[in-house]
Amino acid sequence: MIRFLIGSPLLVIVLFVSGFYYAYGQVDPCRALAVERARRAAHASGLPIEDGFERWSRLETSQMSSGQCIAGLLDSWGERLSDKTGNR
Repeated sequence: MIRFLIGSPLLVIVLFVSGFYYAYGQVDPCRALAVERARRAAHASGLPIEDGFERWSRLETSQMSSGQCIAGLLDSWGERLSDKTGNR
């Protein structure tokens, strides 16, 4: 029982971090936000130059705190979810 109570939250954390790393290639929230913004900008513009957008996004996110980057990621994910549900 104790193993389950300790192991379950650890398993959830490991799964979240590994999924986050798989999606963004890193676990730093500010770099992940830069990748997220670059992907969205490249998709919106239709241009296949995600690296260029990522460089500009990293300039912006380098001045942000980790908390601000996490909030930005959550906002971006919320926007993406609302776009998918609103277009049905």
